[in-house]
Amino acid sequence: MEILETSLELVKWGMLSGIFLGISVSFTGPLLVLKKNALFPHSLTHVLFLVIILVSVITQFLPEFFYYPLIILLTLLSVSGIWIFKKFQALYEDTATSIITHLALALALIVAATNSQYDLRLFSYLFGSLLTVTSKEVYESLIILILSVLLYLKFKGIWVAQTVDSEVPGVNFKFANLSFLFLITLQTLIGIRILGILLVSSFFVFTSVVALKISRSFGRVIILTAFLNLLALIGGFLISFIWDWPFSASTVFFMSLYFLILLIIKKGF
Repeated sequence: MEILETSLELVKWGMLSGIFLGISVSFTGPLLVLKKNALFPHSLTHVLFLVIILVSVITQFLPEFFYYPLIILLTLLSVSGIWIFKKFQALYEDTATSIITHLALALALIVAATNSQYDLRLFSYLFGSLLTVTSKEVYESLIILILSVLLYLKFKGIWVAQTVDSEVPGVNFKFANLSFLFLITLQTLIGIRILGILLVSSFFVFTSVVALKISRSFGRVIILTAFLNLLALIGGFLISFIWDWPFSASTVFFMSLYFLILLIIKKGF
C-alpha cells in the first residue's frame, strides 16, 4: 500500500492532467468518429512531432511565452498543406493527409537524429510519461478543458450538423472548422506528454466508439465518453503499477476491454 501511495505521489500531476484531458476529449472525439475522420488525431501527431522539435530549437533564442503560439501557428500551417494538395493536386483528403504526415515524420526524425539533445526526449515524445508532467501542464489541461466547453457550446450546432452534411446552405463552416482544428491540436499537444505520439489518438477514438454504440443522445455520449476516459486512466495506472507495463500501453489495453465487454453483452442477448 505504501508503494502505491508513493507511486501516486510521483504521477499525481500526470493523472490530474489526464483527467482534464479525458473530459476535454469527450467534446471532440465522438464528433471525429461521426465525421468518419477518426485517424485525423493520429495524423496530427506526426505533424506535431516535427513542430515540437523545431520550436524547441527556435525557443532557445526566444522567451518561453512564444512556445505554444508558435506550435499552434506552425501546426495549422502544416495541416493547411493537406488542403493545398487536395485542391491543387486533385487528391483525395486521405491521400493528401498521408503525404503531409509522412513527410512531417521523416523531417522530424532527420532533425532528431542530427541533434543529440533529443536522444532522451525522443522516447518521451513517442510513448509519453506521467513522470514528466508538471503542475504547469495540469493548469494548461484545465484551460484547454474550459476552452473545450466554451467552443462546444458556441459551435455545437454546426459541429453536429457537419457529421451529417459537410455543406449546409447559408452556413459558414470556416471559423467553426478552424476552432475545431485549433481545439484538437491543443488536446493532442497535451495528450502527447501523457500517452505519447504513437498512442494518444486512441484517446479520441476508443471510448467515443463505445459511447456512441451505447448512448441514444449526443449529450449522453459526451458524459459516457468522459467517464470511460477517466476509468481508463485509473485502470491503465493500476495495470501499469501491478505488471510494470508502460502507462500509455496499459491505458489503451484497458480501453480495449470495453469492446470485449460489448461483444459479450451482444452475444448474451
